[in-house]
Amino acid sequence: MNQPGEPALSLACVAREPSASARLQEALLTLFPGATIQLVDMGVERGLPEAIDCAVVDVGIGGEGTDVLRTLRARGYAGAAVILLDPLRRNSDPDRAAGDRLGARYCSLDGDSVAPLATAITESIRARASADESRSAISLKALRQTQRLLAAGELATRLQHSLNNPLAALLAEAQLLELEPLLPDHRASVERIIELSRRVIDVVRALDGVGRA
Repeated sequence: MNQPGEPALSLACVAREPSASARLQEALLTLFPGATIQLVDMGVERGLPEAIDCAVVDVGIGGEGTDVLRTLRARGYAGAAVILLDPLRRNSDPDRAAGDRLGARYCSLDGDSVAPLATAITESIRARASADESRSAISLKALRQTQRLLAAGELATRLQHSLNNPLAALLAEAQLLELEPLLPDHRASVERIIELSRRVIDVVRALDGVGRA
């Protein structure tokens, strides 16, 4: 039940038969007075409306329910989901691993009791909200990492531009000096300057890859 000031809960009854969808709608209105309930006929090629908090899938057989939810996910539905199971029907056991991957909760209704359904819907919505928060945290971390990489690339580009001209001038001066008649010790020093200048120029050129990353 919604607390005062909270937005109304929005649920979708997903079924292949209108009669099943209507029965499910009645049960949900009993459990969640004031909730918005939308009927979705999976016999028609369509997805779910926007702003659905939880899709309750009732197609009679667990395997079919998993397939229906897989179809909804493929059509863009990312919210909470509960698949109803009929323990009296054969082949009602679902593919639990597939259901987990799809983010589904399973609910088996015994007789006229619908209390487990309220629990399943509540748990599914909470789990989905927690998963969304985790994804948001991961996205924020990735964004911050991207910002750091962009800042590093910008710094590398500026450093490269700042060093290119002085290094080129230093190398040119040293090469001109090498052409002059020099004492052996002085010539060795000039050659060392040229060697180190070229090494630093190679390092600065490597910054170009960082700036473009």
